[in-house]
Amino acid sequence: MNESDFRFKYCELMEFYQYIEMRLKIICSEFLADEEKDWYERLDEYETDSLGELIKKCSKLQQEKKITLFIKDDFAKLDDIRKKRNYWAHQCFGGNNPIIFKHDMVKNNEYAKKINSDLDEAEDWDCKLTEMENKLRKIKVVQ
Repeated sequence: MNESDFRFKYCELMEFYQYIEMRLKIICSEFLADEEKDWYERLDEYETDSLGELIKKCSKLQQEKKITLFIKDDFAKLDDIRKKRNYWAHQCFGGNNPIIFKHDMVKNNEYAKKINSDLDEAEDWDCKLTEMENKLRKIKVVQ
């Protein structure tokens, strides 16, 4: 993979990680939406929460509200995504084993495979979380 393609994929990946974080904020907000404040008005309550905190809050709120959106395995996968996001955000260019470009190409092809795989996973989770948002709204309308 050439450097330009890699950097474009990197930007896409970070964008999808932000989508995942926003969707988790929306789900938390939707869990707590009521007559006083709708989900949108509650979004600010999660403005500074990290991805890890949001995952924990979704788990806690799901239990409190007795509404199952996530299975236990989902939380483990989301935590894995959190770790991958942290790698890409904080270590890939400056960690112990940084990505290096040589002659406009990614020197180690494993990084090209990893970024493609992580991007596919992030896109899938963005879709899955969108479906969960919609499911939660429908459940709450029925209640």
